[in-house]
Amino acid sequence: MSGEPQDGRTAVSRGGFSYLPRFMSAEEGEALIAYFESLTPIWERRHANSEHSRDGARGRRLTRPVYWLGAWQFACLGYYAEPDHREGRCLRAEAFPAAMRTVLERLRPLLADHDSSEVSGPIPNTCLINYYGAEIGEGPPRDQARLRMHRDGEPGPVIMFCVGQPGLLEFVDPTRERAPELSIWTRHRSVVVFSGPEYKDRLYHRITRVRYGAEPALKSPLEGFSLRRVSVSFRHVPEPLISDFDGLPSAAQELVRPYVEQLAAASEHFARQLG
Repeated sequence: MSGEPQDGRTAVSRGGFSYLPRFMSAEEGEALIAYFESLTPIWERRHANSEHSRDGARGRRLTRPVYWLGAWQFACLGYYAEPDHREGRCLRAEAFPAAMRTVLERLRPLLADHDSSEVSGPIPNTCLINYYGAEIGEGPPRDQARLRMHRDGEPGPVIMFCVGQPGLLEFVDPTRERAPELSIWTRHRSVVVFSGPEYKDRLYHRITRVRYGAEPALKSPLEGFSLRRVSVSFRHVPEPLISDFDGLPSAAQELVRPYVEQLAAASEHFARQLG
């Protein structure tokens, strides 16, 4: 049992887990906020059986809007849901912005300590940008500031950049008690790295709460959505698993085309993918 959550103001270093408060400079934090506000994230759906589901209404919607860089690992296609079925599910996406690359370069020594294998390499090639906030419409706001319990199947360590209001990151073992083994408030400009048999393989992780606050101010890129935190989780995808749109199987193209069309409306990269 971890007891009360750690407040996230001091560094934490355990075997397979590192928490670095204020690792990003104020200028880097501002640059990332401006970049996140320039994107147009989408609400994607996850299907219980992606091989047979073709109707988006049959899938469960993700709990937050998302945007991928490097490679778009479609939830609706079940990427890594089944380790033996990873091909034809990952679309080539836009490159990392300079502000991200700068922070990742400073992390090289730490990443080498977490994973020195040649399978993944020291720097990841894909990232998921999670937008945490609340939907605003008729009735009370519908809070979406959470991330369901899960594990990441990609090789190598997972890296998280935290921007905005503190989010409560918890690591739990679903085969034992539900109480988290580690619980920490991840604060603005902090970085988390976790890897190995404990924090990446045995334990699942989740975001259960995001606090409210005025600083830093985050402008939502989506109408009807009040944004208060952005979390970026970096991973490594083997290059042979990343394809262009016309390289996806026809069934996968059919399922993801509406999403790519949404992305193409604001992205030259995805417009070229459709072209």
